[in-house]
Amino acid sequence: MKKHVLVGVLFCLLTTITYGQDKVTKYCEMTCDMIPLSKNLKIHLSFGKDNIPSTDSFNRNEIIKFFKSNKFQFHTDILNYMSSQGWQLQSSCIETWPSNSNPQYVFFFKKDY
Repeated sequence: MKKHVLVGVLFCLLTTITYGQDKVTKYCEMTCDMIPLSKNLKIHLSFGKDNIPSTDSFNRNEIIKFFKSNKFQFHTDILNYMSSQGWQLQSSCIETWPSNSNPQYVFFFKKDY
């Protein structure tokens, strides 16, 4: 009888301890511009201010390093890469400026940790 009570108490403690992990949602804004006289895209990333403590799986530096070392010609390549890293596309829009003939594509991504 004591073994059953001890097992029950341990089970309750373990489920309470493991349940206390809160999920954190991170957002990313990405803007893509065409480079004049080139077919490549210029990519700007913004993860906002890091007011929320980052987790080990938050791969911001990895993503920035990847985009600096690779050249992209197609927006779909960028979207496929972000999806492979676990980011979900939330919204997208195109911004145009009178002083610039090239439109700027803006993508908003979200990832839960």
